[in-house]
Amino acid sequence: MSLAAPNYAFAAPFQNPPASPIRSLMPYALQPGNISVAGGYPAQELFDVEGLNAAAEQVAGRLGSCLQYSNIDGQASLRHALAALTAERGLICDPDTELGVTGGSQQALALVSRVMLQPGDHVIIESPAFPNSVQALRYTGATVHTVPSGPDGVDIDALDEMAARIRPKMVCVVASFSNPCGATISRERRLRLLELAVKYQFLIVEDDPYGELRFAGESVPPIAALAEGEARQWAVYLSTMSKTMAPSLRIGWLVAPPEVRRRCVGAKAADDMASSAWIQEIVAQYLADGRYTKHVPRIRAAYGARCDAMARSLRESLSDRIVFSQPEGGMFFWARLNGDIDATRLLPYAIEHGVVYVPGKVFYADPEQADLHAMRMSFATMNEAQIAEGMARLGRALQACEANAPVSITLP
Repeated sequence: MSLAAPNYAFAAPFQNPPASPIRSLMPYALQPGNISVAGGYPAQELFDVEGLNAAAEQVAGRLGSCLQYSNIDGQASLRHALAALTAERGLICDPDTELGVTGGSQQALALVSRVMLQPGDHVIIESPAFPNSVQALRYTGATVHTVPSGPDGVDIDALDEMAARIRPKMVCVVASFSNPCGATISRERRLRLLELAVKYQFLIVEDDPYGELRFAGESVPPIAALAEGEARQWAVYLSTMSKTMAPSLRIGWLVAPPEVRRRCVGAKAADDMASSAWIQEIVAQYLADGRYTKHVPRIRAAYGARCDAMARSLRESLSDRIVFSQPEGGMFFWARLNGDIDATRLLPYAIEHGVVYVPGKVFYADPEQADLHAMRMSFATMNEAQIAEGMARLGRALQACEANAPVSITLP
């Protein structure tokens, strides 16, 4: 006889935790024969296994020194290597007072959120946005507001008006190849963001998982790299090795003003004490060996070809029944169905035809703002032939949905 669960007094943000709508699609994405453009994973076949093995073997020669607790802010070797990498992106920082190693950029965002936000505070995030980023903000108890974002990134005028009203403590954006929109904020808009940060005294937090994956157009420096004088005190930069090296490393980092960084290190101590010294040393060795600078151009080229294949296949298979903006980098297309069929209604037909995507509505923190016709599709994990076949299947699924044909898939 099983006992009923007690009436636990959960903290408010966890009383009704949402299930991940993206992960709920994984059983369909993983079915043999299906083509998934739903996930946000990097391509497994592009991992530099040889280079990581070589770095790991070198670290194994001094393994005894890597088995102790790491410094909470990260191994000195990795902090200095990441500071050099960040400088190549245009952002100069002090590895000892401004940079800290984290468990991916998701932990970095959670740490900054925790040290800055509490119930009664206000924070703004672009919409649509990655659901886990929204949750990291909500778990602080702060009130989360959304400002529209689109092909050119966050709406700066709308942000200005909202910031004047609510006086947020933080504003969060993915400025380069955002998830889900694939949008990049221009240099001019980044400078305006910094002006607003100084004007309203909020921390602008840029998460940059995809910035190195540019395969078209001109590079734009991180927001913090453009910050001068007082503006630098209101800019935080987050990044990760998950999309360029491998997600399982769980290595990210933050660059923040010293007083913000110091408090984030304290919050990390309460979280996990430190990231693995062993893994950090492998990443540091990989960077020192020059493998990273050789590896990134290879994956850029592969993703660029796959992006072109998706654009070409969408035009061929769906023609004027879908509209999209082709991204200049990253991993995602943000597309919109024309006509009466919305992305949620189409999804069971798509799965039945062997292709899986994510309906755009799951990326809206406010359901009332959701574009029901939008969908996110990733080109990262499929080769060009698979992408072409996947879009052909999507076209046939749309025809079946338009004809109101019977469908066997039932989604919650």
